[in-house]
Amino acid sequence: MIFTKRKTIGVFISKMFKPFDDAFFKALEIESKRLDYDVVVFTTAGYYLTTSDYDIQEKNILKLAPTAKLDGIIAVPSTYEKGEFRNMMYEMLRKQNDCPLVLVREESDEFNCIYTDNNGAMRKVIKHLIEDHGLKNIFFHSGDSDNPEMDLRLSAFRQEMEEHGLSVPDNHIFPGNMWTNCGEKAYKAFFSDPDDKPEAVACANDYMAMGLIRVLRENGYRVPENVIVTGFDNVVDWCVDVPSLTTIQPDYSGMVKNAMELLDRYIREGENGDRPVRIGLKGELVCGESCGCGKRSGDYFRSLSERAIAVVENANDQDAAMNNMSIDLSASLDLKELHNVMISKRTENPIVRDHYICLYGTPDNLPDEESDKICLVHAIKDHKDMGMPMICYNRRSLLPLMAERDDEAQVFYLKLLHQNDHNFGYSIFHYDEGEFPSRCFVQTNVLLSIALENIRRNRELMMLYEERRLSSITDMQTGLLNRRGFLEQIEPIWNTLIGTEIAFICFDLDNLKMINDTYGHAGGDYAINLIGSAIHEALKPGMYGARVGGDEFTVFIQDASDGAAERYLKDFEKALFRLNRENDSEFEVSASGGFAVVKLSEKDTIKDCVKASDRELYKVKTAKKSEEE
Repeated sequence: MIFTKRKTIGVFISKMFKPFDDAFFKALEIESKRLDYDVVVFTTAGYYLTTSDYDIQEKNILKLAPTAKLDGIIAVPSTYEKGEFRNMMYEMLRKQNDCPLVLVREESDEFNCIYTDNNGAMRKVIKHLIEDHGLKNIFFHSGDSDNPEMDLRLSAFRQEMEEHGLSVPDNHIFPGNMWTNCGEKAYKAFFSDPDDKPEAVACANDYMAMGLIRVLRENGYRVPENVIVTGFDNVVDWCVDVPSLTTIQPDYSGMVKNAMELLDRYIREGENGDRPVRIGLKGELVCGESCGCGKRSGDYFRSLSERAIAVVENANDQDAAMNNMSIDLSASLDLKELHNVMISKRTENPIVRDHYICLYGTPDNLPDEESDKICLVHAIKDHKDMGMPMICYNRRSLLPLMAERDDEAQVFYLKLLHQNDHNFGYSIFHYDEGEFPSRCFVQTNVLLSIALENIRRNRELMMLYEERRLSSITDMQTGLLNRRGFLEQIEPIWNTLIGTEIAFICFDLDNLKMINDTYGHAGGDYAINLIGSAIHEALKPGMYGARVGGDEFTVFIQDASDGAAERYLKDFEKALFRLNRENDSEFEVSASGGFAVVKLSEKDTIKDCVKASDRELYKVKTAKKSEEE
């Protein structure tokens, strides 16, 4: 289970905000509360006519979904317009055996399914044209051949025509793309032969019917006077430029109600049943102006006008809100700024009760799509800013525990956040009661994805800048600071150390010329590297080591009280002794070091202090030379 206090049902649906979705989500909220189930709606936004990377990345929703932790599944495969995506959905459903599932709006012999009886519904339309209108020459505008619903509607057309003794030549059928823009091609296919023109065209859905009617009007045909056109699904009720359609009204609410009740029974009984349950709901024939049997009244157009004005005003407000959000999110350089933008904009989308942004990875590595962790980086609950919790939880848990409510079942809408080939995580919305996703839902998530991509690129640029900055202040041979880097570390804190004891230690490699003459420059490099390693190993917090010349090194100690410089020299000598033993070279590397401890005053400079330690080094080297002689 996703949560602990009630069971969770996962819903898989694509291409939201059509009339079907509105009815579907409304019924889903009602049934989830009535039966006391939390629901997670896994949403995608792929479209039939696009081939963008965005659509490709949307398929990752199937990898994210923790089907093993869900208590039940509702899937709407017909909303996945691309056949490849739909096939992936079926593959996922076949692999999971842990919970009962029901398909909605699609017939299946393999799974439990609640659907519109496409055969019976389409035959109602054709029967109406034949028996009530006396038509014989009826053509059919079919849909995508990859869509099972479209195949069933075409098959029903053939059957009804055959039962009435009417032939269906191949040229009386034209495949469309289920959208309005295929009307021109359908018109040319159906009306190019003056001796064989249709009396009626039955379309597999309303969108293709509407597109065909518009093209017919442009070419001088009147509907229904010259030709009748019918649709299916009853979704086009806002188009005053075409006659109201004779169509089929599916029982979408009934589908959800039946699906939830079937899942509830299986969940309570702990089994899926011996055979798949198939429930076909009758679609209602709606007679409109496109066949001449219906007529819209003046009240309809007045009501439509009022609705249209409200929609336009709302759309303008939403567009303005989205534009402002786009501007502000595009300027976000990190997650903190992104969070602040989303908090400042929450009043512009007041129907969102809760909003969570969950990124793959852990707080110190975000986003990381390979991680099995999810980090909650932004939270709004009950319209209130809950900050950036940065809570990590297992990827399969999907939702943060803070999203759970004891007193009510909830419907969450989940959308992936991705851009190009980068997957960042996902966004989760929960709406006020009676409210459902608007077009702002997809737009908001797209803007968030773009912002996250900008943050990722900015972080890469900053890392590249830091890498180059470090290379400019680092001695590439030893890994210690170079002269420039040494000063960059000390200068900002110099004045803060006035009145305290600081120390500089200068080192010089012994016998470098002899090493180079005997072992070549490779030997000299080896010796320099060994000294650098010993210096680095002996460093403690508050100490900085640098290679300031060929074989010259300097160490700065911020707090030189209590003999810190002497202890550092001893630590250096121990490290150098060990490194000599471990490397087992042909020669032993040694160095001379001298230090100066200074109680810093306002008059002291870095240069003066370094000179003082350099003088001490000179004394050490002179003493060594005297001993050797």
